[in-house]
Amino acid sequence: MTTAPLIALLAGARETPVVAEWLAQTPANSVVIWARGADRVDVGLPERDGVPQDAAGILDVTHAFDITTRNQAITQAPGAHYARIARAPWVAGAGDQWVHADTIEEAVRALPAGARVFAATGRASLPALAEHDGPVFLRQLRHHDHPPGHRNCAYVFGAAPFDPVGEADLLGRLDIDVVLARNIGGAGSFPKLAAARALGLPVVLLRQPDVPQGARLHSAAQVADWVAGL
Repeated sequence: MTTAPLIALLAGARETPVVAEWLAQTPANSVVIWARGADRVDVGLPERDGVPQDAAGILDVTHAFDITTRNQAITQAPGAHYARIARAPWVAGAGDQWVHADTIEEAVRALPAGARVFAATGRASLPALAEHDGPVFLRQLRHHDHPPGHRNCAYVFGAAPFDPVGEADLLGRLDIDVVLARNIGGAGSFPKLAAARALGLPVVLLRQPDVPQGARLHSAAQVADWVAGL
């Protein structure tokens, strides 16, 4: 009798519950490892603090820019097969004025001098944003009392879902000159870029970081085939 492979689901992106359902349809012994700061929900899998060393596979459903969780997982189970489920990055369309950057530091240097910036780059980007010589309004999806800690930075709180009209209204009220964002892909986070297009605003967009080599999966059938091949 073949033993079901142990799969570690790296969780954090909004697709996590759906992927957990896909895994439940396979003959796998699955556990979930939540990324730090992720919004945890019950996905019907036992939770672990780290990837078991004997895991046969690591199924990555983390935020596109969560390099830390991926690196820790690979270190904890270096023999595990890696697979990634992720959204395709956004591609510029007609009317978009996008400049691309590989790091937050490079992105900040690409901002126009003195520009009023709407940023959707996470709190970890604050030290780099503080180097800009104009005001920065950093989006936060959950309300908190942590101060920005930098004189030119302020938080803008707001919860999804967002829409282009509401985002355009927000950018107008803040008198924004440029939008700074991470290219995480997906429809849910695109409205700010649609609003920038409608308003004729430039966008500085961080490219997605590289991920470990492995399969790229997009459906329940592909997950099932991957698990069967372990």
